[in-house]
Amino acid sequence: MTLPAAAAATTTGRWISHSSAQHNLGLLRPGELAALRRSGTVRYVEAGTVVAAAGSPATHVMAVGDGELELMARHDAGRVAMAVVRAGGVIQDIPMLLGNPMPFDAVASRNTEMIAVSRQRWAELLASSPSLSLRWMTSIARRLDDDRRRLVVLTSKPLISQVAYLLLDLAETDHAGELVVRLSHTTMAHLLGARRQSVTRVIADLRRRELVATSYGVTALLDDDGLRHVMGRDPLPYERSAQRSGSAGDDPDWRENAQRAHSFLLHVPMLHATSAR
Repeated sequence: MTLPAAAAATTTGRWISHSSAQHNLGLLRPGELAALRRSGTVRYVEAGTVVAAAGSPATHVMAVGDGELELMARHDAGRVAMAVVRAGGVIQDIPMLLGNPMPFDAVASRNTEMIAVSRQRWAELLASSPSLSLRWMTSIARRLDDDRRRLVVLTSKPLISQVAYLLLDLAETDHAGELVVRLSHTTMAHLLGARRQSVTRVIADLRRRELVATSYGVTALLDDDGLRHVMGRDPLPYERSAQRSGSAGDDPDWRENAQRAHSFLLHVPMLHATSAR
């Protein structure tokens, strides 16, 4: 694997996919995570633990049951955060399907529950459930769509709009019901391919406008509508109804699409290989 040069490391973040903590078709639901726990191996790791190393063979699919991972690209000066994966998010499925090694270090940024499922067991699960097959295909499609959407934002909007986009995209609800982003300015700068000082100045501007409040390692969203105004027009057409999180079992179109996804995944050669390349 060729590691990125230090000078280019941060800008490559523009092309790296990520999973946000929204309840949409891109993430596995609690019931599906429970099924993975029964089929795989559960591991609890402390913040700072490397759960998958760059260059290692992708022999297992890994899901985040609870907590958070940062995907880190290596370069000569250390590692740069490229993506965030939260509860319901998945890593190593795309490398496994492509027969590639893990492209990044996956590092727990909080105490995290990881669920590892072997290639053979994953294939059996997908073979047994058309709905899970469709969910998994949609998860991959959602990550690629997020990738494309984020690329458009980062290449067509000023930094203040990029920061507003990132805050809205990575916000999660805390114990008090408030929307917060628990990322340092350094990590946000890495995700945007920007300088930390520039991101800090932008967040100070948003704070003066009373759109956000800040404390150590946390940015609280005070006015998400105001942040959307700062972000500007959504860069690509987006049908929010596609994020539906309820049961689709009674939808005939959903059932038909699930059957098609199921049939497709049953014929993916790498899914049934006995070992990683």
